[in-house]
Amino acid sequence: MTQTKSGFEEPSTTEQTVLLIDDDSMIRLMASAALEDAGYNVICAASAELGMELFELACADLVLLDIMLPGMTGYEACARIRKHRLGEYVPIIVMTGLDDRKSIREAYEAGATDFITKPILWDLLPFRVRYALRSSRALQNSIRSQALLASSQRIANMGSWEWNCEPRRLTCSEEFFRIHGIAPFKEQADISVILARVHEHDRPAIEPLLSAALCDGQAYTADFRIVRTDGAIRYVSEQISVETDIYGKVVAIRGIQHDTTQKTEAANRIHRLAYSDSLTGLANRALFREMMEHWLAYSARRDLRLALVLINLDQFKIINETLGSTIGDAVLKIMGERLGASVRAEDPKTTTTLSKESTLARVGADEFTVLLIDIESADNAVRVASRIVDQLSEPFVISGNELSIGASIGIAITPDDGNDVNSLLQNASTAMHAAKAQGPRQVRLYSNAMSEAIRRRHALESELRRALSQGELRIHYQAKVDARDSSLVGAEALLRWQHPARGMVSPGEFIPAAEESGLIIPITDWVVQSVCTQIAAWTTSGLAPVPVSINLDGKTLRSVGLIERIRATAQRSGIATSMLEFEMTESILMDDLAASAALLGDLKALGCRLAIDDFGTGYSSLTYLKSFPVDILKIDRSFIKDLPADASDAALTTAIVAIGKSLDLDLIAEGVETWEQVDLLVALGCTQVQGFLFSRPIAADAFGVLLSTRLTRPAPRIKVASF
Repeated sequence: MTQTKSGFEEPSTTEQTVLLIDDDSMIRLMASAALEDAGYNVICAASAELGMELFELACADLVLLDIMLPGMTGYEACARIRKHRLGEYVPIIVMTGLDDRKSIREAYEAGATDFITKPILWDLLPFRVRYALRSSRALQNSIRSQALLASSQRIANMGSWEWNCEPRRLTCSEEFFRIHGIAPFKEQADISVILARVHEHDRPAIEPLLSAALCDGQAYTADFRIVRTDGAIRYVSEQISVETDIYGKVVAIRGIQHDTTQKTEAANRIHRLAYSDSLTGLANRALFREMMEHWLAYSARRDLRLALVLINLDQFKIINETLGSTIGDAVLKIMGERLGASVRAEDPKTTTTLSKESTLARVGADEFTVLLIDIESADNAVRVASRIVDQLSEPFVISGNELSIGASIGIAITPDDGNDVNSLLQNASTAMHAAKAQGPRQVRLYSNAMSEAIRRRHALESELRRALSQGELRIHYQAKVDARDSSLVGAEALLRWQHPARGMVSPGEFIPAAEESGLIIPITDWVVQSVCTQIAAWTTSGLAPVPVSINLDGKTLRSVGLIERIRATAQRSGIATSMLEFEMTESILMDDLAASAALLGDLKALGCRLAIDDFGTGYSSLTYLKSFPVDILKIDRSFIKDLPADASDAALTTAIVAIGKSLDLDLIAEGVETWEQVDLLVALGCTQVQGFLFSRPIAADAFGVLLSTRLTRPAPRIKVASF
């Protein structure tokens, strides 16, 4: 092998075979001698037929072919060699004694590489053969290079194109055509073809770049979409280089397009997983924060007002827990769709390209947000929020269940309510909780007074923690009385807070704060401990205690280990669990019917009696009453206070008593303050009462006096009602 200037190795002549096909034996002899002296292997054939057989057997590197042959002509043999699987690029030199252009043209048309006229100069023949072989190798190396380039482009999903300005000619690689889904050009194409493939939404950005490359020689790199002829959209990354002449005039533009569709779509999928809510398809909390940062900066630059609308679904938890998470997920999907439909094109915004995807998000289990850009006034935000409430509240049917879910909405507006994500979100949340406190389907704008209320609540929580640890809490007991003889039948433990500076703090002030903060759980544990200890103390002092009822909130009822804590506390105190009663409201039990039924069953198995407090003010469903193992119904004071004058209250009280008796439940009327109320209740069949008429809540020592006599001292009877 010898090294050529091109870098390719050139084989020696002894490694190359020449097939000589000629019916003239003298020519075969002379040609063979000349070529063999030059180092070539020579194989001779006297006919085209034999030559074709030898060509396939010998794998000749070059063919010397006489045109005028008996049988198959040289033209025919040349054409057949070219069609052979091994003969596409083999050099074929035809030998002819015919010195006319017609025969030469026919030889080239048949596939000849070159020709030699007879008589042949034998000393020059090896040189003609050598240069024919060299040209063939150069051609094959070029073909291999092009094939390697095409293969590399195919593997890398990378196509190329070149635009020559003079002459105006566009050349594209095979992979370019594959990426674009088009057939190679049959006619000369213009560079406008390149721009025509660009997606219409990306074309306005790419067109000036291409124009600058053509006119000013500016190279560029750009990412954009193309549209294939089959309508499919592909993502490409294009890099452009420009060739100029010595005068700076653009001569050619070359572009390389890398098909990044798989990479881009994978990145988009990852982005959707990271930043999209999989259930509703809306932006998630992470993307919401990015959206907020963007729109806050946008609004600040243009001195615009932005409103953050925070939406919380009403009673979603009840639906999710009673009907199951599958129904709950379906509800959230519907709410997400309705939310998208409720945000209209004419709602406050600053650009026609503002999409719902950039302004809507699901940021919690049942919380959504809407961003309103460029609002003129708070009324604009309230108008949109009110429409959202109306649309979300429309009833719908899922799996045969007709449902209606409202929403509570809080709104925070820049710059008054904050200029950063955290401030706006916190203030919108504050306004939303204020809306919930007003009742379902309410809209509230944030105000500084709300923050002041929160500050006071946090301060109250801090003081309440101190009160629990410093022994400032007290238990007062209110008697439960048999109205027929004023005898003592039970007591209710009522929590009081003796503040060192403020005096006695109203339970209506600190109980809600304790429930919201979670302090109610350790406080209730303290109440249970205090009641058990007091019952044991009364017993030790020779008194006969009555059962004492303790109020349970929802968080405490569902707290981990409640049953064990009650059992252990009673055992440590040495009292029977039958001395304890627990009161719960209807709304607490309805938060999770299945869990509530199980927990009440555990309390019942512990030996405690159970009461439904404030009965009649909540759901008042006979279905759940039959499901829960309760012993007592407490008729709420709201039905008692206007008796017997109010006919409606009298009718409702009559119905509640009838319900209790039908279910064999004990009945206790709360808030009894007059003998007229007592007489009516006794007549209806409710003999146990609780109220100021017989006893206010009193300290443990004072209640011990009642225990000693087992009788209360009711207010004097002024008037006796007749029935």
